[in-house]
Amino acid sequence: MRTVTTFILFAVAILYAPTALAMGPSAAVLVGNGFNDGYNLGFGARAGFTLPLSVYVGGTFVYHLGKTESTPAGDVNLRVLYVGAEGGYDAGVGPLTLRPYLGLGYASATGSALGLSSSEGKAALWPGVTALFGLGGLFVGADARYVVLLDTEDANAFSVFATVGTTF
Repeated sequence: MRTVTTFILFAVAILYAPTALAMGPSAAVLVGNGFNDGYNLGFGARAGFTLPLSVYVGGTFVYHLGKTESTPAGDVNLRVLYVGAEGGYDAGVGPLTLRPYLGLGYASATGSALGLSSSEGKAALWPGVTALFGLGGLFVGADARYVVLLDTEDANAFSVFATVGTTF
């Protein structure tokens, strides 16, 4: 009974939590780092819409510059990009908006060595959370996500980004 009561109170608190950002469209840029070969320095963009009841729907594009290693035979390079839809919930915590979300889309890992290049595309998902601080029509924040390329074990990575954007 205690667990059910706790769950109900948590659900009510989330549904009635104020949001720090206004409802409506928003767009942002992301700059950060992934912690696995192929990810490293990355940048991207996100655009979406916060609906009534603080439900967020949108999309994102992220490109990681990857890692280049010099070998006696030549440079070896690995890069990752992913694009897809995101859905989440905006909850106000003081002056912050916390947005847990789940992204689902397409990812491509590209490797090149000895003048040859190979690219492989996979379905991907990325659970994450964004913390945003509103500054009038602008916002700044941080984004943490774990990118999972489906059917692959060694290409998954945790990434952290700084973000800045605007609401319309």
